[in-house]
Amino acid sequence: MTERDWVVGDRDRLTFDAFCDTHGRAWTGFACARLRDDDAAHTVVEIAKARVWEDWPRILREKVPPFHAWAILKEEIGASLAEMMMNGEPLPTHASVPGWVHAVRAAAERAQHLVETEGSHEQLYAALRRLSERRHDVIVLRYLLGLPDEQIADYLGTTESGVRSTLRQALDRLAAALGGRCGEGR
Repeated sequence: MTERDWVVGDRDRLTFDAFCDTHGRAWTGFACARLRDDDAAHTVVEIAKARVWEDWPRILREKVPPFHAWAILKEEIGASLAEMMMNGEPLPTHASVPGWVHAVRAAAERAQHLVETEGSHEQLYAALRRLSERRHDVIVLRYLLGLPDEQIADYLGTTESGVRSTLRQALDRLAAALGGRCGEGR
């Protein structure tokens, strides 16, 4: 980025900064959940922001700009994981993050899916990793980051009812994988 790109008063720059302020918490939280490393997550988010800025005029013309920025973030997270593998670094594991465990377990218990299970957080992590990418993303965005359905729908390029449907499917699959109840008490 050039010095001109950062001049305050430039309308594109101001809208971009406001966009990043609005979505930055979710981007960083999601990257942290996937990479399990705060420094790596912040680096990935900064790289994604730079790519979004490069494409900003086109992204602004899109029907749902957050969806396109989300796709860039996901590409950068994937690139970071691939780089870790190529460098022989260990990939993130459940041992490095129990913080997400409480959020997902509390969410599933609120949905009355896992109350009767005795699954460990390792089993929960394994079950979460077996979910499709979209289901995994909905669980992380809703229960770990606490985002509303409207914002999740924008990120995933779907409707709010699509988010709720995907969430129900994800919770049912988690419950089945952990031996809990499926589809009850909703």
